[in-house]
Amino acid sequence: MARTQLVGTNGRIDFTLDGLTFRRTKSEAEARGVQRLHDVGWAQIDGASVGSTSTGKPLVLVRVVTAPAGLAGKHDPHAVKLKRNMADEATEFVALVNDEIATRRRWDAAAEA
Repeated sequence: MARTQLVGTNGRIDFTLDGLTFRRTKSEAEARGVQRLHDVGWAQIDGASVGSTSTGKPLVLVRVVTAPAGLAGKHDPHAVKLKRNMADEATEFVALVNDEIATRRRWDAAAEA
């Protein structure tokens, strides 16, 4: 079974029925301009991917439709940096998120038909 939670070096992402919940320390949340507990609904999520930092650590990037363009790195409220040995967990989590998004889009398309 895939992970439904990722704990990184600068935050945590929880996979919930309603979407993703980002949890950050007070200073990390202030740096990104969000609350410490930041919920993003499935309808707002466009996808997720695994990237890497300049030092080679895995980085989970969640693309949110309503997020301002141009945010990257330390200021992106929808990115969580992980420990170097967590690349497999990051890939599994991203696959789970993308599968959930695809499933919800199919449901929406079927409901409209």
